[in-house]
Amino acid sequence: MASPSFAFIPRNISKGRKQQGTSAHVPPSHPGPSVIDKGKGKVSEPLAKPVYNEQDISILVVLAFSDYALWVDSDLRRKTEESLQREEHDAGFLPLSYLMRRAFDRESVSQEYMPTEANVVKAIRSHAGDMLEVRMLVSAPSASAWYPSWKPERSSVGGFEVRRKDWSTLLDNATREFTRSQWEDLTIYMENIPAQYHTIPGIIRFAQGLLSQCPGSPAPVPIQNVTLPPHHLDKSEDRPKFKGFALVTLCNSEFCQIFLESWPWTRPSQPSESASVDLAEDNLETNEATKFGFRTLPKARWDKLNEEYLAYRQKLINELANANDPPDILHDPDVPGAAPEDILEDNVPTPPTNVTTMYSPYPFGCLVFVRNLHLETNKTTLRTLFTAAFESSPVDPAGIDYIDFSKGMDSCYLRLASPEHGRVLVDRFSSQPVVQSCGLDDIGKTPGASQKAIAMEIIEGKKEEVYWEKVPEKVRRQAVEKAVKAPNGKQPSALAHTAHEHSEESRPRKKRNRG
Repeated sequence: MASPSFAFIPRNISKGRKQQGTSAHVPPSHPGPSVIDKGKGKVSEPLAKPVYNEQDISILVVLAFSDYALWVDSDLRRKTEESLQREEHDAGFLPLSYLMRRAFDRESVSQEYMPTEANVVKAIRSHAGDMLEVRMLVSAPSASAWYPSWKPERSSVGGFEVRRKDWSTLLDNATREFTRSQWEDLTIYMENIPAQYHTIPGIIRFAQGLLSQCPGSPAPVPIQNVTLPPHHLDKSEDRPKFKGFALVTLCNSEFCQIFLESWPWTRPSQPSESASVDLAEDNLETNEATKFGFRTLPKARWDKLNEEYLAYRQKLINELANANDPPDILHDPDVPGAAPEDILEDNVPTPPTNVTTMYSPYPFGCLVFVRNLHLETNKTTLRTLFTAAFESSPVDPAGIDYIDFSKGMDSCYLRLASPEHGRVLVDRFSSQPVVQSCGLDDIGKTPGASQKAIAMEIIEGKKEEVYWEKVPEKVRRQAVEKAVKAPNGKQPSALAHTAHEHSEESRPRKKRNRG
């Protein structure tokens, strides 16, 4: 007779099943999905993904519900005005999911990396409780328009709603009748923003940190909007990237004046002595602003200079196109094209040019592409061959930062200490063509009739940007600092990296055998 089946589940299996089926999802410490390391079962965070702490999340949500946002976003304004017509306990509330879409859309955050509503609620209550009020719903709002278009569960229940603490005075807010010119009068151009504040929340934290040193009580939302001006190489569909400058809209003219007086354009290295506020020397944002040469200008002035710069740039392009043998104007240090701000009156700011500063994402003009190398050559041989070009020039001979080369290839990239090193190198190999007779030839010889001489070109524009995006951020920052300290290619040899240090960048470290 067959034995009856057991009517219970063993305790260890029961526990395992219970934990598997009922364990609550615990979000990672940083927004974004975790990646499982196959074979080891370890969880690691993906690199180069948007990561926001609670303060940054609260800043983005507050910015999406600012006076400027209500003025510029007609749909947000309409829904807010409709909500204000309800009973007092419901007046002014909007679904949090609706506001989150507007908050994170400008940062290009996909649904995959979008923080949960619970994360956002926690951030608001911790850092924006004096500006926003959040409440939890037992059932979903009746209006289907509240739900995000990407959310499939349109019939789900629950969720959160949020409203401004000053909801009762929103209809009487003077900014509702503002014109575009009035908002532009409250907008200033900020340049040389420290590199660590490289996101929109970071820019706001930086600006509010500087304002926190001002006497009196700051406004609840001093920053109303942040715009990142696009680069002239950006496509129309590209979202502008942070390049150290931004247009920042403030809540009143007093704050604008504080920035313009404390951090004027004409004195980028230190706060103005005639500033109306005393800036604390031990303030982190103040120290960083001084270090990076932070400076500001009214947007109206920046707009005018922007037009002048674009007209001048177009003039250069037309001259180059019409010339039979166009000179290298953009690389000639004696021509104003190398530094457009020199041609403008009072040395006022212009849109970004290919001049490396401390806030540049990478050193401009410091990348050279080399081809027609011997297939059996190596990095040591190439370093000796190329360094010889600097012997009879005024630049530092230790100007080759890194040789990006793989064995068996007939080409490589050279990262140089300054644009001047690139010009010297390209000029030398153009005027004195050579070829490698063998893989270990570090001197070169005159090419024969059927041989291709070593050719070089300075990489600029989109190709240059794409290349540097693949270089680790720490290495980029070191290269930028080096280029800034040696704008003419003359620098202390102590700043130069050794060949061993550069080889460490692409060579994995071997683990010591402790057995």
